[in-house]
Amino acid sequence: MTLLTVFLRRVLSHYELVIASDSRLSGGQALDHAQKVFQLGRSDALIAFAGDTQWAYPLLMQMQRAIENYPFSSSRRLPLSKLKGHTLRVFQQTYDAIHSLPVGQRHPDKPDNYFLLGGYDWQDDKFKAWRLAFDAGNRRFIFRRLLGANESKFFFSGDNKQAVVDAIRRTRVLLRERDRDGNNIDMEPFEILCEITGDERYPGIGGVPQIGKVYKHLNTQLFQLMWSCNGVSTPHFAGRPLQQGERNSLPIFDPAKGFYSVREMTALED
Repeated sequence: MTLLTVFLRRVLSHYELVIASDSRLSGGQALDHAQKVFQLGRSDALIAFAGDTQWAYPLLMQMQRAIENYPFSSSRRLPLSKLKGHTLRVFQQTYDAIHSLPVGQRHPDKPDNYFLLGGYDWQDDKFKAWRLAFDAGNRRFIFRRLLGANESKFFFSGDNKQAVVDAIRRTRVLLRERDRDGNNIDMEPFEILCEITGDERYPGIGGVPQIGKVYKHLNTQLFQLMWSCNGVSTPHFAGRPLQQGERNSLPIFDPAKGFYSVREMTALED
């Protein structure tokens, strides 16, 4: 199971788009080192997935390669809204290519997945996000627009409906407690995601959360997350704790301290 969130975070007078996820894959056993938030072959969008990895990873890899190998898209000249359409076509093409079905089965199994695609559209000067999923009735991938003038400024998605409802409720309560509205969200949806990863009522959702951002200057960034393991605060990436002596150049998010760079972390350690 998976719980995803996408929201518009206000920083002073401007906004940034945040996508975050838990890190657990489950299906008879659990693995908490699973990347679910991905950068693409262009720097204005991120994508995350929930659901069966048998479908998710092949679809994601085909999408990434399609972007990387098409200069019009990788250079971002293809606007974000057009990327959404191309993603649907690549997903559909991959699904339609399935063959050698079991005897008596007319159509491939339904892809049990949800994807969140979000970024900044330079053509419309707006942050945008969509939920991509498979419509079993029409056997087609379809999209739903999220985050807009008439939509909420935060959104949760996942394959546990009760967890999604609970996350939305908790986020609304937290925003009210802090006297915030939809136009003044900080990290509240992420805070609730962190809470639910430790909630025993949702054993399929867990691991150390992972987080990425899209900025208006058409750049994306994934982050390490500082998380307590056995009483020691340890940097994690994609759910995996960095090994002793292991370093990377990604900036860090510490729920207790906020966002900072590796250089700043070294200064804090000194």
